[in-house]
Amino acid sequence: MCSKGLKAGGSFLLNSVHDAATTCRTLPDHMKVYLAKNKINFYIINATKIAAELGLGSRTNTIMQSAFFKIAGVIPFDKAVEEMKKAIAKTYGKKGEDIVNMNYAAVDAGGKLVEKVEVPAEWAGIEVKEASHGVDMKRPEFVRSIVDPINALKGDLLPVSTFNGREDGTWDNGTAAWEKRGIAVNVPEWQIDNCIQCNQCAYVCPHAVIRPFLATDEEAAASGVAWKQGLGETKEYKFRIQISPLDCTGCSNCVDVCPAKQKALVMKPLESQLDQQKNWEYCNEKVGYKGDAVDKTRSVKNLQFTQPLFEFSGACAGCGETPYIKAITQLFGDKMMVANATGCTSIYSGSAPSTPLLHQCAGTGPGVGQLALRGQCRIRSGYARGRGEAARQDTAPHGAGDRRMHEVLRRAERRDEGVDRSARFVGAFGRGVGTARPDDGGLRLRHLQGRFWR
Repeated sequence: MCSKGLKAGGSFLLNSVHDAATTCRTLPDHMKVYLAKNKINFYIINATKIAAELGLGSRTNTIMQSAFFKIAGVIPFDKAVEEMKKAIAKTYGKKGEDIVNMNYAAVDAGGKLVEKVEVPAEWAGIEVKEASHGVDMKRPEFVRSIVDPINALKGDLLPVSTFNGREDGTWDNGTAAWEKRGIAVNVPEWQIDNCIQCNQCAYVCPHAVIRPFLATDEEAAASGVAWKQGLGETKEYKFRIQISPLDCTGCSNCVDVCPAKQKALVMKPLESQLDQQKNWEYCNEKVGYKGDAVDKTRSVKNLQFTQPLFEFSGACAGCGETPYIKAITQLFGDKMMVANATGCTSIYSGSAPSTPLLHQCAGTGPGVGQLALRGQCRIRSGYARGRGEAARQDTAPHGAGDRRMHEVLRRAERRDEGVDRSARFVGAFGRGVGTARPDDGGLRLRHLQGRFWR
């Protein structure tokens, strides 16, 4: 919770899957203290349950909006309901009466079922202790000092000195793996007896939270959980589908795609699956990935045994794009260079502080540069020049490619320094400076992550 903007005497609405007593018991201490000291009006509503019962799936926004108007009083509630229903009829009228009525019911439920929770005065005296992360992992210093504060919406409180040594904008890869958000209401549970080992669930998972693992007899025995004997090319190994519950978004794509006669995956409440997190850590860290045991280019099934180098991104639940990006990293990730512009790809792969692209244990992995619009074209140009130069200098000493890349970029920037900055043309997107020639303008490429040509 970010207390900024929540003024003394203000109202706080929380979508909680628990009743009032359980919600109060599970609130973090720092929230309790703030609510009590600032005399906050605290409201809860189980919009998740209401949406499911109405047939809206996980769509809680209409319910929450109605509850907001009920407690905020910014306009008369009856007027708010009237306007919301007008908007619903306009937006969903062509989709049929059932869809419209579902959303009407969501509006009515939001205003009716919102509940005020009394904030005990004694909460103001609670001693706030440093919060633990909830997952027993040795968190890197970069994650503790930079990533965690930003995720807690306290990034603007970080002093400049925190970024000493990172003046070029370098950002560590793989920080998304440390978030463990636990945002899903329901997550998949593997039904071992029904599984046909097709790996389709792993392929369609947008966030790489469900993966097949191959283990030796010794590794399987040490895990303490059940494994199946592998089939075909993997018959020498034990096979297991493992889910990371705290990274799952609950989209159920894996359940939908499962072709088994009896589904090998069923959705269960997150709380019932938390014990699987330690199994995930064992498989990911101890068993590892045996992609070399099969020819990954032969089939999508085989490819899933290779470690994905794109995981736990900020993509929407059920995203249809990220499974392809994940597959590309499994095929070519150790030698990938990415020049990204804007749109969904830049949001789910570069939303600070979350970086879903990571390196393998050997240090190889995708190199990523992100600039808006035509800037990414310049990045690609830099990639091509640097890689071409490195190929021509196979016998050059270590670091020669880096120096060449730096020289190329600095020449482009020096050229940019001489560009006339007065307005000279008007284009489709407004007034421009300098000339309209596409080869003018700065690269501004202070940061190219990693040595991309390796």
